[in-house]
Amino acid sequence: MKDKMKLGLLLATLLTLTACGDSTQTALNESSALVPSEVKVAMTESISASIVLQEEGKVLTAISKDVKTQEGQNLLEIMEENYNLTAKDGFIFAIEGYEQNQKEGKYWLYTINGQEATVGAADYIVEDQDVIVWNLDGI
Repeated sequence: MKDKMKLGLLLATLLTLTACGDSTQTALNESSALVPSEVKVAMTESISASIVLQEEGKVLTAISKDVKTQEGQNLLEIMEENYNLTAKDGFIFAIEGYEQNQKEGKYWLYTINGQEATVGAADYIVEDQDVIVWNLDGI
């Protein structure tokens, strides 16, 4: 008889703990669930970069700016978000009305933190605190 009582008490305790544990866990999981787009936003960080525009080495202060963007964006995307551009196949032909001129041999070229770029703007992933200088000049 004592064994049946112990067994009954044990089953009642387990049933109570299981019932309480399931409802708490389910509520927690449902309220804290993130959809995939929220996870992506939560994982990306904001970064800052400076974009300096020059024509023949003279700074165009009216259109140079500091930008804030999401980590992982390429330079072309950032330029498109912040400037009026003419671009094709990843190459920039005009920024805010300042156009390349093939006859004069003037083209938009850029440096990153003082170093000449080795890839196109579509292939360069901007990093926090980058200083990007675009210069419209003869080559």
